[in-house]
Amino acid sequence: MVASSSDVRHVLHASALDDTVWHTVLDAAVEYKTHDTRTDAAAGKTIGLLFFNPSLRTRTSMEVAAAHLGADSTTLTPGEGTWNLAWTDGAVMDGDAAEHVREAIGVLSRYHDALGVRVFASGTDYKADKRDDLIHRVADAATVPVINLESAWAHPCQAVSDASLLTERFDGDTAGRDVVLSWTYHPKALPMAVPNSTVKMAARCGMNVTVARPDSHALDDDVMDAAQSLADPHGAEVTATDDLDVAVEDADVVYAKSWGGPMVYEHPEREEEIRTQSRDWRITEERMDRTDDGAFLHCLPVRRNVVVDDAVMDGPHAAHLDQAGYRLHAQKALLDYVWSLD
Repeated sequence: MVASSSDVRHVLHASALDDTVWHTVLDAAVEYKTHDTRTDAAAGKTIGLLFFNPSLRTRTSMEVAAAHLGADSTTLTPGEGTWNLAWTDGAVMDGDAAEHVREAIGVLSRYHDALGVRVFASGTDYKADKRDDLIHRVADAATVPVINLESAWAHPCQAVSDASLLTERFDGDTAGRDVVLSWTYHPKALPMAVPNSTVKMAARCGMNVTVARPDSHALDDDVMDAAQSLADPHGAEVTATDDLDVAVEDADVVYAKSWGGPMVYEHPEREEEIRTQSRDWRITEERMDRTDDGAFLHCLPVRRNVVVDDAVMDGPHAAHLDQAGYRLHAQKALLDYVWSLD
């Protein structure tokens, strides 16, 4: 369904996909979902999946996606049954790491036709995380396509899945819809990959995006600027506010997500203090009732009655399970792309 002339097509950031590829992948995901398509188009191919961090949806949906296309998959958790890896060039490997990422990825590239890798943010080196150093090191060492299964700065699989869901929900007419990306309280300072990808995804779909968050947890300025650039061709706006109740008024979508923000890198104790004092940043039934019959989304996992109330999760606004279901179809579409399947 998706074709490209490129020899090696990495999917590291969804925003890096050109418009033709972006729309073709979304169309393919919707088609896979609509028809529950299973083929043998990828028979004989394999994908190697490396999870340096936990996963439920991403791991399972990618394994099943490969199977639905006739491909096989191998899943590895480095450090659990495989060697710990060293990442830096010039590393003197006299510690726990028994293998360098260059050898590990180089070898796996010779066994597999694509690699999927999840490697989260360090939470300590903001510049390196913003550059997405680790996932780029994987791509540099690979000789086959690499799909980012969530890195320090981006989650393209989630972005493609969410855009596909919204495309179906609004019958292809996403432009001009109002989306609220809402920061919510969480007992941990979580990474920014999902909110970074979500704000740009919604903007690229032509939606007006309001990022509701305490001032202390503003997204990176470059992320917001990039999102506005994606919104500009559609005449849409990307804005921010510290008033969640105003933000949700008449919204079409409320997307809840927790993140630590840039402050956690330099002032983690202050970030924790502010976050702990912000428990009222929670998605409630009352807030959802102020929307325009809005859909509640969350990438999952989610902490009930901390991030969002049971009444929302189990009520008429909830769309998070359909959202998670779309991960399977979106990842089949991404495999189409990296493997040039017809």
